[in-house]
Formats: sequence, structure tokens, C-alpha cells
Amino acid sequence: MANRFGMDYNSGGGGDFQSPGGSQGGGARKATDEQTLIPVTIKMLLEAVPNNKILLDGREPYHVKLVAAVTAVNKTSTSYGYTVEDGTGTIEVKEWIDEGNLEITKMREEAAQDHQYVRIIGKLEEYDNKAQIVAVAVRKLSSGNELTHHLLEVVYEGENYKKGGQIVGSPSASMGNMSFGNNNMHSSQPISNTGASAGGGIESEVMTYLTNVTDEQGGSVDIFAEMNKGKYSLGDVKAAFENLATEGMIYSTVDESHYSCVN
Repeated sequence: MANRFGMDYNSGGGGDFQSPGGSQGGGARKATDEQTLIPVTIKMLLEAVPNNKILLDGREPYHVKLVAAVTAVNKTSTSYGYTVEDGTGTIEVKEWIDEGNLEITKMREEAAQDHQYVRIIGKLEEYDNKAQIVAVAVRKLSSGNELTHHLLEVVYEGENYKKGGQIVGSPSASMGNMSFGNNNMHSSQPISNTGASAGGGIESEVMTYLTNVTDEQGGSVDIFAEMNKGKYSLGDVKAAFENLATEGMIYSTVDESHYSCVN
């Protein structure tokens, strides 16, 4: 059954990453999962809640990244409630209001529009036996490429997990033309595999910097660039922040020059 956003509910949508060997869990893996941001579809989350919040492939979706369309918004004095769908299902999202931060309020208002595609970063919670996301950030997509990127990333990360992290390099060569329901998603650019999870380089240094920032506004792109003047160009610094934001490792706060880590 196709929905009005042109995606197919009967397709897996990246939701069926079942491992023949069952869970690959364990103490060390569980601890790692809690520090990992997992790109997901709504179908994956809905199936995880009855299974003790464990994905079918054994991962624990502690922090999740989702791209979906807003179908309803409920504003209260303390929070924003969103109903979102991505073609694989529907889920409720709650984002608590940060009083007094005008820039974040502006970005939230931009996202809180019916039929708007948004990027959601948050934690999977269970409320009244139903899955919901408690969001750290809900942001309007900057381009349609983010939707394609996300769907490819869902498949890539799931397959990489099942293979024990043995997939290396860009998934674009093998996943650049995959079918999701009735849609053929073509990636216009390769998905980076050089983020903080890959370790090393400027992006690793950005993550270290942001982890140690205590300011509520987050870390500044300009300050990091000044700290590393002569080592990295401003263009390289901006690209690193943007890559990490695209990968869902960090999110913008008061403006597009200030960022915080997801966890």
C-alpha cells in the first residue's frame, strides 16, 4: 500500500536485517551500541519495542537517526509532539522545549510544519507499550539528497554490522541504485565512511573538541578553526563539521556555526 509520500509500506524499507545466527550481542558490543548513532527506518523501531528494544539484527538502537515526513504537530508549553512517517510506518516524536534559545526555537518552527521532511536524532523509548522517539534535535532537511543518503545509510550500516564491520569504503558503488518500495533511490554523491566512527583526522579532532565544550550553545566552528590555524584551512574545518552533521554525529544549535555532540 503506497502512502501519499510516494513510499511503500509493504516494502522492507531497510527494516528486515535479520541475522541467521541471531544476536551478535555481548557486554562489549552492548556498551559500543550505546555510544553508536544508528540510522533507522520507523519499521525497524516498531519491531524493536516488542523485542526488548532490540533490532532484528541484534543491535540496540540507543541513539537513532531517522528521516521522515511530518504529518501532524502538537505544540504545548513544554514540548513539541510530532507524528512522522517514512513509508515504512508511523511513529510519535517528542522534543522538549529549550526556553530562551531563540535560534533553536526558530529552527524548531521551521521543522514543525505538516508535510515537511525532517531529520530526527534522539533516543528510542517505550510509552504505553508503543515506540516513540525522545528527540535531541528535529531539523528541516536542507536538500532531498539527505533522504536518499539516509536510506542508503540504513542498508549499509545494517549489512556492515552483520558482516562484523568488514565492509570498507563507500557503499555508493554497490548501493547507488537500490529500490525502496516503488521508488528508485539514486545517490548523487557517495556516503562518507570517514566520520568519527572511522577514527582519525580532522573529524576525530572535532569530536574531541565538542565533547569537551560545556557551553550550552555548543562548540564554535570559528573557534576550532582559530585553534588549529596553520593546521587546517577554514574550508576543511567547515567541511568536517558538515560531514559529521550529515552523519548524525553532531547537530547545529543556535546557528549553523555552533554544534554539539549527539550524546
